[in-house]
Amino acid sequence: MWEPHCFTSLKFVEFVQTPRDFLQRWQQRGVYTRLFIPIFVIIAIVGGLRYYLMINAEVSDARQRLSSELRHTAHYLIPALSSLSAQGNTSAIHKLLLQEVEASPALSRISWQYSRQQIQAEDASMPVTAVPAWFIKLLSWQAENSAREVRLQDGSIAVLQMETSIAGENLHIWQKVMGQAKISLLVIFTIYFLLGLLLRSNARSLHKLAEATNKFKTGQHAVRMAVTGTAEARALAQTFNSMADEVQALLLTLQRSQRANSEQLHFTWQLLHALPIPIFFQDQHGICQRINRAWEELFGLRAADVVGRPMPVLALHASTRPPLESGQDKLVMEMQIQAAGKILDVIYYQASFTNVDGIAIGSIGALIDISERNQAQATLAAENVRVETTLASIGDAVISTDVHGHILMLNKAAQQICGWSRKEAQSHALAEVFSLTDNQQRNTLQEFLQQICQSTDILQANNQVLSARAGQRFEVDYTAAPIRQKNGKVMGCVLVFRDVSEKHQLMQQLRWQAGHDVLTGLENRAALSERFSTAIQTARSNKNWLAVCLLDLDHFQAINESHGQEFANKLLQQVARRLESSAGSEHHVARLGGDEFVVLLQNQQDVAGVELNLALLLAELAQSYQIEQQSISLSASIGVAIYPRDDINADTLLRCADQAMYQAKLNGRNQFHLFDAEQDQQLRTHHNQRARIRQALQQGEMRLYFQPKVNMRQGRITGMEALLRWQHPEQGIVGPLHFLPLIEHTDLIIDVGDWVLQQAMEQLRAWTGLHADWVISVNIAARHFQCKDFVERLRTILAAYPDIAPERLEIEILESAAIQDIQHVRDVMLACQQIGVSFALDDFGTGYSSLSYLKRLPADTLKIDQSFVRDMLEDKDDLAVISAVIGLARAFNRVVIAEGVETPEHGAALLRLGCELAQGYGIARPMPAGQVEAWADSYVAPQIWGHGKDLEWEGA
Repeated sequence: MWEPHCFTSLKFVEFVQTPRDFLQRWQQRGVYTRLFIPIFVIIAIVGGLRYYLMINAEVSDARQRLSSELRHTAHYLIPALSSLSAQGNTSAIHKLLLQEVEASPALSRISWQYSRQQIQAEDASMPVTAVPAWFIKLLSWQAENSAREVRLQDGSIAVLQMETSIAGENLHIWQKVMGQAKISLLVIFTIYFLLGLLLRSNARSLHKLAEATNKFKTGQHAVRMAVTGTAEARALAQTFNSMADEVQALLLTLQRSQRANSEQLHFTWQLLHALPIPIFFQDQHGICQRINRAWEELFGLRAADVVGRPMPVLALHASTRPPLESGQDKLVMEMQIQAAGKILDVIYYQASFTNVDGIAIGSIGALIDISERNQAQATLAAENVRVETTLASIGDAVISTDVHGHILMLNKAAQQICGWSRKEAQSHALAEVFSLTDNQQRNTLQEFLQQICQSTDILQANNQVLSARAGQRFEVDYTAAPIRQKNGKVMGCVLVFRDVSEKHQLMQQLRWQAGHDVLTGLENRAALSERFSTAIQTARSNKNWLAVCLLDLDHFQAINESHGQEFANKLLQQVARRLESSAGSEHHVARLGGDEFVVLLQNQQDVAGVELNLALLLAELAQSYQIEQQSISLSASIGVAIYPRDDINADTLLRCADQAMYQAKLNGRNQFHLFDAEQDQQLRTHHNQRARIRQALQQGEMRLYFQPKVNMRQGRITGMEALLRWQHPEQGIVGPLHFLPLIEHTDLIIDVGDWVLQQAMEQLRAWTGLHADWVISVNIAARHFQCKDFVERLRTILAAYPDIAPERLEIEILESAAIQDIQHVRDVMLACQQIGVSFALDDFGTGYSSLSYLKRLPADTLKIDQSFVRDMLEDKDDLAVISAVIGLARAFNRVVIAEGVETPEHGAALLRLGCELAQGYGIARPMPAGQVEAWADSYVAPQIWGHGKDLEWEGA
């Protein structure tokens, strides 16, 4: 809160700093501005003073001429008029007066009054002067009149009145001023022309200097300026040429020195690059200075990525042996490194190097790869282990024997199946360890082993029963083949077999999965079709009802997104168990997919029985669920179609149930709805209406109207709110309440929203020239805002208008829509704000506002609903709500704007509460874009608002 003395101090500091800032800005101006403007000001002041004095002098002279004319005329007329009056010759008097008026250009009227007679004459041919009215107003002088009394011979009094005209004098003064003005303009033009020639000459010299300097910078060191022109230009050119000669000489010397050093360094690095040994150089701080080509190839790096950075740690681990050589300036040791994705064994050499003064400035390192040598040594030792490891790692069981059928080796899988360890099974006959229960198969395997040296065949058998050592039985498939050396000699037999006991279980599981949902264990859509047919036939035979109930969980998608897929799957499983428990064995439950389930209620007698079962089912589902130590509540919407009341076709029944379920959701969710044919017809009508709305969008019948938003304290327009209208061919302009509710729960609302955003951007582009600071607010429906690709769609629209700043677009969302899935809404708002788009919470205060929602939603603006503003002057409760909302906005650093301002008094009250932004019918009604410009040009804020000067916020 500002204190008065603080405000005064701030104003004083601003006043003190103003001359200094003005001087700095003036010194930054160009030569033309700094020279021409002062000269123009001096000429204007001197000329104005000169013309002021000249006009005053001319006016004074004109007054004297008029006064003189009046005196001479009176002196001439009085004797003549007195004589004629004594004679009573009125016609002669009138003729004399008329002659005098016409003869004198300064007189406009003369009248002679005597003996109750008045004779006057006027100049009917007064000249029409072409003197401007403003000039006459500038002269500000009046014509002089004269009235003189004369005593006639009979003793009576006569009066001579004379009126003058200053039109001629004004024309004379105007012509004289215009003549002097032409002379002045000629003098000013001559002065500026000569100054322009002088400055142009200087500018050309500076341009030549800048051009030569730029060429010199780009490497054209031989460039010189021509020594011509004025003395100043020649001096400037000579100075530049002298400096260029010196710089060019220094550069030539430096280039020769650098070339010699570069050749020496180039030779050295050619030598190092030619060596196949990886080499590097680093300074005393461990910063890499150079690496050769062998180093780059070994580590798959580029010198540009390594030089100038700390040398990476090379050794994965050093050899446990002591260094091969170690000293103060030298180190040789064996280590392992990782290079190009491989682990290499190397010998590492490191030695210090010095500068020309003998001071150590870094070290040189080299690597010699000894991986192949070590690998060759390890290959022989690992060969035998590799074979056994390979056999142990495969999934099939493997047994090898000699030519006599005695076991040599079993891998791990064979040991697990047969129950024999390798040590126990060695030297035993194959038939003891691999014991088949079928005697014929056992004899076949024995005959194969006896003839293995002569036979080239491979023995295969499937679905054989193997008896393990512990008594278990396994179904196996096996293959037996001879082991041969390169020369073809048989060394023994290899038997490969696998356990296929799970094969039959898997087939049974597949058959079960074909008719059931894997997640919940309920019957799936395929099994439901068969169950449907049976249930319809049973209902037809028993002459009772079959209720087809299509169930959809309410807001399940939000739970899935906020808690995760695993949590949602566990919730679906619990829902399935409750449905099975409620349905019992008499009824059937199936899952269609996602969060949709079907319950077939059989043997129903009337609607009351169906409704009772559904009420019990909803009550069961509404009880809280305990998942992962969390308690969560869930409701469902159920649509019901009844056979044979609705239809006799299973697909049609499901479709009817689906329509009824959709109606249950529209009615508020957590309820059931019985299919109604009449209501179905109404839904069809709504479908046709939605199709007509889509057609209107495609045919360009939609329009945008704009309602202004103003800053009442500043008295200026801050932007517009875009409002949708339908230009119906028959009905005229149709408001949004007549067609948007029909599409707000369909994807058509997304297409409409995108169209509105595009049109708003088009209008922003049209207003950019005159109103670059205006912001357009666009209302976005909840379904549009919550679609997954909203941010990408918005980016695409903004990308089509790169010349329009995203900050000029504001998106308004309803508070009630924002809190349905607050986390998703928050993420979308943050993503859009990163682009630059701002947000406003519309109708704030009418939903379920809370501090937690306001804290989590990063809205930039809160819009106070018009229902509070409209009655705030009479209803203290509405006034309290508005004050609270403004306080919340200030506490959370939000902007606040009020809707529904219908009178200036509403605006004044809002200003006192601290709300400066407003819109409403009291400011302007929504209007087409073509009317906005005219309205904006004529807009004047009400005087009661006082442009914010006399209205203080009550919370200040």
